[in-house]
Amino acid sequence: MQVKGRKLAIKYEKFVPVLRIIITLVIIAVFYDRFRVDVFIAFAVYMLFAALKLFFGGFLKNPVLNHKYLDAAFDMLFISCLIILTGGSSSALWPLYLAPVISFTVAWGGQSGIAVAVAGTVFYLLVIYYGELSLKNVPFDFFIAIILVTSLTALLFYRDKKAALKIAATDSLTRTYNLGYFQECLDRAVEHHEITREPVSLLFIDVDDFKAINDTYGHMRGDEVLKAISEAILWAVRKQDLVFRYGGDEFAVILQNASREDALQVAERVFSNVNRSVDGLTTFMKVTVSVGIAVLDEEFTDKNMFLAAADKSLYEAKRLGKNRVAIHSGTAVDRSKQPPRK
Repeated sequence: MQVKGRKLAIKYEKFVPVLRIIITLVIIAVFYDRFRVDVFIAFAVYMLFAALKLFFGGFLKNPVLNHKYLDAAFDMLFISCLIILTGGSSSALWPLYLAPVISFTVAWGGQSGIAVAVAGTVFYLLVIYYGELSLKNVPFDFFIAIILVTSLTALLFYRDKKAALKIAATDSLTRTYNLGYFQECLDRAVEHHEITREPVSLLFIDVDDFKAINDTYGHMRGDEVLKAISEAILWAVRKQDLVFRYGGDEFAVILQNASREDALQVAERVFSNVNRSVDGLTTFMKVTVSVGIAVLDEEFTDKNMFLAAADKSLYEAKRLGKNRVAIHSGTAVDRSKQPPRK
C-alpha cells in the first residue's frame, strides 16, 4: 500500500506541471494575435517553472521548487497575464484569483488563505496599473468577492478543523472527552489556577462492582450502564465543566472555579442522576458509583499531588463501603459521606 501511494503521489506531482504547460500552450494558441513581448516573456517564465517542477521538483524534492507559496505566485502570474490579454479592468476573468485563495485555505489553513488573498489583490492592482497607469477602473466587486470568499472559506475551515479536533478528543462510547484530552485540560486548569488563584476541583467517579455487572449481564449491558452513567454526570455538571472517561469504568470531571462545597453539590447531583438513569438496566443489582474529590487551592498546587489526592479520596470512598463521596484536603481525607437517601 505504501508503494502504491508513493506511485500515485509521483503521478500527481507530474500531472500538475503537465497541466500547467498544456493550458499555457492553449492560451498562447487562442490569443496569439493579442500577444505582446512582455506577456509572452511572462508566459515563457511560467512554462519554464512548470517544466522545472516536472523534471526536478517531484524527483529531487527540491525545497525551493516545491514551496507552496511559489506555486501560488506563479499561478497568479499566469492569471494576471490572462487578464491582460482579455481586457485588463474590463476582463471578466478576475474571479480566477479566488481559486488559489480557496485551495490554499482548504489545504493549509486560514492564515495561508489570507496571505494568498492579499497577494492576489496586489497582483490584480499591479496588472490594472501596468495596463492603464490608474486604479480608478478597478471593479469594486473584486474587493467584495475576495473578502467574502476568504473569510467564509477560512471560517468553514476553522469549523471543520474544530469539529475534527472534538471528534479526536471524544470517547466513542460515552461521548465524553478521552484521557488524552484530560491531560491537556488539566494542565490548562492548573495554569489558570496559578494565575487567578481560583479553586479548581477534580472529581474521580468510579462505577461500583462494574466487573460483576459485566459478568452477570454481559458486556453489551455493561456498555449501556456506562453510557447511562456518563449522561448522568453530564447532566450534573455546569456548562463550563469538563467530563472525561478516565479509563474503563472510571470518569473524571474538572470543575473550574469550584470550591469544596461546589464539588460536593455536583457529586450529590451525580448520585441522584445515576439512580434515575440506570433504573431498569440491572434487575438484580443496584448500580452505584463512588466519588473522590480533590480541590486545587492554597493547600497544594502541584498537578501530580492534585491527581494523587483525587485518586486517594476515591480509594477512601471505596474502602468505606462504596456508594459514597470522599473529599481530600491537604494530606488527609477529611470528609466522607453517603449520598442523601431518596
